[in-house]
Amino acid sequence: NGEILGIVGPNGAGKSTILRVMAGVYTPDAGTLTIRGRCVLLAGIGTGFQSSLTGRENIQLNGSIMGLSDNEVKEKMEDIINFSEISSFIDQPIRTYSMGMKARLGFAIAAHLEPEILLIDEVMAVGDAAFQKKCKDRIREMVSGDTTVVIVSHNMSTVKDFCDRAICINEGLIHSSGTGVSEAIAAYYRILSEEE
Repeated sequence: NGEILGIVGPNGAGKSTILRVMAGVYTPDAGTLTIRGRCVLLAGIGTGFQSSLTGRENIQLNGSIMGLSDNEVKEKMEDIINFSEISSFIDQPIRTYSMGMKARLGFAIAAHLEPEILLIDEVMAVGDAAFQKKCKDRIREMVSGDTTVVIVSHNMSTVKDFCDRAICINEGLIHSSGTGVSEAIAAYYRILSEEE
């Protein structure tokens, strides 16, 4: 609890698959996985939205899917809208949103519905630098409240500066694990150099 784990590895290594298994989207081929608490996957821009519904309706829908009551979602609604910085568009259908607007709203929903585990797949580059900082600050705030965050990223600076621990995987196998973010990054670069 209360830490940020980075997962690094080359394309096709299995990073996104691990997150989807953790989120319950995929079933593992072998072994078992135990998740304690509500797990939210933030993967891909616009994933989980119904294009014909408004932003507000999508917030309500996503909250319901995550097991929150209508009142719980309504209590968080304004915080989500304000965080996303798209309030003037919130009552328009999602299909009219740009990719950046969808990404902002998706992150705002995931970060404000208070999951015990937040899984982030390559979406830390949402919006401009100020919004990215706001997202990182929100993640740090969540972690201080015992949320566990798992981030898949190809951006080694993000992993180095932001994660408490990291693992490197390739072909579905862990090549480096433990507390060493630097060791995981070094393993990632070794794998890349071996592939050349």
